Amino acid sequence: MNPRVALTTQSVKGPNGRRYTYWQLRWFGLDGKRYSKNVGRVDRLSKRQANRLRHDKERELTDHPVRRDLSRIPDLASFTKSYLESRENELATGTRELHDQTCRYLKAYFGEHRRLDEIKRYHAREFKTALAKGELKHVNKRQHARMAPTTVDMHVRNARTIFNRAVDDDLIEVNPFDRLAGGLPPVDKSWHYVSLEEFDRLVQASPNQAWITLLGLCRLAGLRQGEALALRVSDIDWDKQRLVVWASKTKRRRIVPVAPELLPILEDASADQPEEARLVRGLVTQNLWRDFQVICKRAGVATYAKWCHTLRKNRESDWISSGFPFHVVVEWMGHSDEVARQYYLRVNEADLDAATQTQIGRVLTQKLTQIEETEPVGEDEQEPQVLRLSDFTDKAGDGIRTHDVQLGKLAFYH
Repeated sequence: MNPRVALTTQSVKGPNGRRYTYWQLRWFGLDGKRYSKNVGRVDRLSKRQANRLRHDKERELTDHPVRRDLSRIPDLASFTKSYLESRENELATGTRELHDQTCRYLKAYFGEHRRLDEIKRYHAREFKTALAKGELKHVNKRQHARMAPTTVDMHVRNARTIFNRAVDDDLIEVNPFDRLAGGLPPVDKSWHYVSLEEFDRLVQASPNQAWITLLGLCRLAGLRQGEALALRVSDIDWDKQRLVVWASKTKRRRIVPVAPELLPILEDASADQPEEARLVRGLVTQNLWRDFQVICKRAGVATYAKWCHTLRKNRESDWISSGFPFHVVVEWMGHSDEVARQYYLRVNEADLDAATQTQIGRVLTQKLTQIEETEPVGEDEQEPQVLRLSDFTDKAGDGIRTHDVQLGKLAFYH
């Protein structure tokens, strides 16, 4: 049975003493209670327009019966609590903490008892502005005057994901954060390139085998910090020289090749250890950044931010430069094509140097050298032939005779 929505008017006395009349929609919920909603003033909204809103409301209640009962639409406090509980096993620990932080910002700005359907798109835009101005800094223990633009966009994306869950559950009609642009600045790819020589200096300055293994897994296998710390002896396939890695973020299993430089490190780390033992043992994970700075100082290497992530980027860049197919390298790294292109890959000095050593580069250098060694041309002498790029390379179609081409196909292919 389709719900019936009635259109009535209601007179309300304003703060200035004048009385205003509003169009009002009324309907009965699933619980038998009567609900109402004002849709506009009579002097600003015609009856035809009000009737159109009434039909829209009837259609909405027919398509989403749960919305007939406004008391079933939760407030921010109860919804965010159930949201975080439902995603306990879906999100990584770090990601869940960021979503929890976004929920705290939402409750601080809108209020814990604010109903979800009362938050509109212009409210979402005001929330983003408040984050950028630092008006919600009291929510954090470490207070900053202003939030970085990338951090603001991250919390807006999280809020969009959170409210998408409410849309999927038929709690609200639209997501108030669905039209907010990201506004991210261009990604800075000027991360530090760690050469194998510099990596060897870090290894020599490492205090123990655990640090050597951790550095090797990040730089030579491209593992994330959590993946390297969780790797066990049983995850090594010695016959095929491969690693079985379980991604800490996506929980996906992937296979990573073992580079020749990494093999002796793994042998030392797994010597006389049971299959269930971890390769990296005895490190205090809370002090890794502090200890890495000490290693850099001993090695005479300047420290760089996000050390483990930087080592991982270096491995992917080296694999791509070595000629491995892009889709293969992306599978080894365990992320998407977009992430690799936007955040990981960049042009190194080694790539520029390698380009000067290609075959066409050497031929071009020889040709130009011959031109420089040629004496100037006199008035009666013929001008030298102008060199073109096609003179240095094979011409497409050399050796193909005209009668070999029939109807756009090469005869010798048949």
